[in-house]
Amino acid sequence: MLTAPTAWLPEQGSLVATGGTDRRGDSTLLVAYGLGIASVELGMDTDVRGCTTCDGDLKGEALWMGRAAFRLGARQDAWFPGMPALVLGVRTTFAARGHTFGAARATDAYVVGSRVVGPVRLHAGANVSDAGYRGIELGPTLRPLAGFEWTPAPYPKTSVLGDVMWIPKLEPDRVSLEWVAGWGVRYQALRWGSIELAVRHRQDEGLQESTVLVRVNGVFRR
Repeated sequence: MLTAPTAWLPEQGSLVATGGTDRRGDSTLLVAYGLGIASVELGMDTDVRGCTTCDGDLKGEALWMGRAAFRLGARQDAWFPGMPALVLGVRTTFAARGHTFGAARATDAYVVGSRVVGPVRLHAGANVSDAGYRGIELGPTLRPLAGFEWTPAPYPKTSVLGDVMWIPKLEPDRVSLEWVAGWGVRYQALRWGSIELAVRHRQDEGLQESTVLVRVNGVFRR
């Protein structure tokens, strides 16, 4: 999705690449490789934010963090009819330097289910987050995650997206979680590639601080 994970896994031997940026210059880059019932991911993004005073600077500082993830799951209807796709994922950060919050870290473990219901693909699950920097720790914290994709029948190459996810926020004396909600449109421009235009909102930020995101996705099969 835009921020939240889904239970879709890349096909075995396929490579999925995603890159995007928003109006603030915050960016993301991700590469995933399918292993059949699992996938491995490597990338970097600026989803985690930090604020040095958290007083009047609600949007905070975008923190570049490397990300590595492993996902293991079962595809839709794999074990019985009507079964949603299921994935257990673990993701952690590395190379979190070059900003005010040096040596910051963030780790996620999640379970998510996805199911195609007519023209809609639904995603729901739970995420346990932990994060910290310089001895200040969040501790494992559970939050829900959810999302949907709707492809209108008259426009099979166009999908409307929406999701919500909780992301760590680093503050001077604590680490908290803030929700990030997004909505947008994906257009399947090519058989192997799509482009997305979306808006993301963060907790404690007004509508004027919402970011407009452009992202490109590609799937490359052997």
